[in-house]
Amino acid sequence: MAIFALTGSLASGKSTVLRLLKKRGAGTFDADKKIHQYYKDKKGNMYKQVASVFPRAARANTISRKILAEIIFADNGRRKKLERIVHPIIISDLKAWIRCVKKRKGVFVAEVPLLFEKKLQGLFDGVILIYAKRSNLIERGRKKLHSSKKEIEERLALYMPVKNKIKNADFVIQNNSGIRQLKEQVDSLWRKLINFSNQ
Repeated sequence: MAIFALTGSLASGKSTVLRLLKKRGAGTFDADKKIHQYYKDKKGNMYKQVASVFPRAARANTISRKILAEIIFADNGRRKKLERIVHPIIISDLKAWIRCVKKRKGVFVAEVPLLFEKKLQGLFDGVILIYAKRSNLIERGRKKLHSSKKEIEERLALYMPVKNKIKNADFVIQNNSGIRQLKEQVDSLWRKLINFSNQ
């Protein structure tokens, strides 16, 4: 059994790599997906807190992530307010997931975007970093989030410099080409993760 963190900047390809690893047999934890679920749970604590602090983002059946992003990335103080609501809940869920999978055999991977920023790397047996050139991150981010270059650059500024992350990662995937090349790297990574877990 081995538990790995999967991290990287905005639009680096974390979700795609997590999905590919899951297809190969990894047990997974998707922090972003968990937040989506909480934002749709009107009876839940996270929904209620976010709706109370950011009422403009509250919709009939969900919290609008698009509106929320417009609010928090225009105001650093409001971004920190959101983080104080969301991060403790997700980190608690992550730790609960880790405790659960430690009792099982296999390879487990958790997608944790702000792994180093929140100093969570000590929870894992190893760290997988997805890396892409800044120009690619900006272009992908603009398409994915329908945002301006300036907005994407502001989001990227929230992440630790990638050179620092590379120094602290156990496995690095460069996602600067197409899906075929990415799949080849994931195949190679999967073999390494299996070997690591069998040590």
